[in-house]
Amino acid sequence: MKKTLILVVDRDNDFGMKGGVQTPAIGIEAALRASMSLGVSDPEDSDVNALFAAINIYNDLEKDRNVEIALICGDQRVGPRSDAAIVDELEEVIEKVKPDRAILVGDGAEDEYVYPIVSSRIPIDSVRRVYVKQSPGLEGSFYIVSKMIRDPQKRRRFLAPIGYFISLIAMIYLAVPVYEIYVGNQIFLYDLTTPIAALVVGVTVLLYAYSMVDRLLDKVGNWTAHISSGNIAATFSLLSVSMFLIGIFLGANSIKSIVDNNLVYLILIFVSNALWPIVFGVFLADLGVVLNGYINEKKVSRSFMIGTITVFGLALIIQGVLDFMRNYLGYGAVDDVVVIIEITLGLFFTIVASLLQVSFRNLPGAVAEEEETAENAAR
Repeated sequence: MKKTLILVVDRDNDFGMKGGVQTPAIGIEAALRASMSLGVSDPEDSDVNALFAAINIYNDLEKDRNVEIALICGDQRVGPRSDAAIVDELEEVIEKVKPDRAILVGDGAEDEYVYPIVSSRIPIDSVRRVYVKQSPGLEGSFYIVSKMIRDPQKRRRFLAPIGYFISLIAMIYLAVPVYEIYVGNQIFLYDLTTPIAALVVGVTVLLYAYSMVDRLLDKVGNWTAHISSGNIAATFSLLSVSMFLIGIFLGANSIKSIVDNNLVYLILIFVSNALWPIVFGVFLADLGVVLNGYINEKKVSRSFMIGTITVFGLALIIQGVLDFMRNYLGYGAVDDVVVIIEITLGLFFTIVASLLQVSFRNLPGAVAEEEETAENAAR
């Protein structure tokens, strides 16, 4: 008798992240334990209902068919990483269960991504989509939306584009009045009310979409802990912020006395004067992390060397482009040879950084160091 696999796929790994479930979970007992784990952790998660539906199908079919049930999960970072995890777990399930066909059960949200992955490895007889019943009307709709935006991943996916769109439109409408004010023309406040309000709304949506307030509080908490523990990275972080502010001040001060009101020229001058203090600010922030790692663990990160070379290489390319544009527009006095040297050196540094990155990847412990560097940057 041919064996049928009842398969539940959790693409964003809610079972693992929220319920602590180890996957793949094969068999009815493992499926029941997984459903209870996530159900207790987050009873409103739609993946729980999908797994319950799969268990229901299993109970209906086991009497007269050879069936097995399995749960596989992807990764919290939905995309190629999660799809690769799904493939690995699916192949493990196929190897252990050896099914001839499958019934795919899901909550309907990720079917268009999961179906091709599963169908390429095992024939799918049917797909069961499970939708959670909600009370009709405005109250039910509001509940669904509020539940969605409380999820950080869905919030970032759906709200961030809205925030960018509103902010972009607001800045377009603000550009002309701001320029008119700069050149001394009179602008009434009510002309700016609508775009300013729209910009505030757009920025607020972006802050909420990316959980920026929570991240800022975490950064402040980490920085306070660094100061309390005598961590040198806190001092360099303060120096880095100071360099950023100095760069903005120098850029703004450089265009203060310019008579020519050409907007392109003003932007070129501002960026040219603000560029290098900001670059050194980035360098100081990374240097603080590296020095702290050297003091505590007596080792220097290879990624710091690559990052520093890349940053200075990109800065030289940007400076060369700025100088070229100033010369092209008739506002600069930079020799063309200097522009060529700036761009050439910038390209050379970025190529060297890329070659170093490739060579370091082949060294022992390179992967572990990259993960450790990413964790330090997150902290």
